[in-house]
Amino acid sequence: MEEHELEASLSEQMERRNYAAAATLAQRLGKPTETIRELQRGAIKQYITEYRNASGAMALVQEFQFTADEVARLLDAILEEARASEGERPPWARKRYDGKAMKYLDIEEWISQYGATLKRAAGP
Repeated sequence: MEEHELEASLSEQMERRNYAAAATLAQRLGKPTETIRELQRGAIKQYITEYRNASGAMALVQEFQFTADEVARLLDAILEEARASEGERPPWARKRYDGKAMKYLDIEEWISQYGATLKRAAGP
């Protein structure tokens, strides 16, 4: 693919909120490291908050070579965002059924259940 095609594809993935694909495209385009890292954080956050997919989030943590400290900061930011809402919580913070736990978990319970595993999946 040519650079302008990659740029168009990156814009499309951003519009679709496909952060994992956008991070890969940003790397191929040689975007600044912080831009790439922000997209990677967005992808991991999406797997945690929207998809509630622990194994997918772990795979991204490893693929993107996040450290345990980076994962801890991301989890703290997610919890802070969920708690900051005075009135209605964000839709992703509400309870959802977790097949592994076999019960409904809100985002705080989900992070309590899987957060340590995500940190262990990270590098030092």
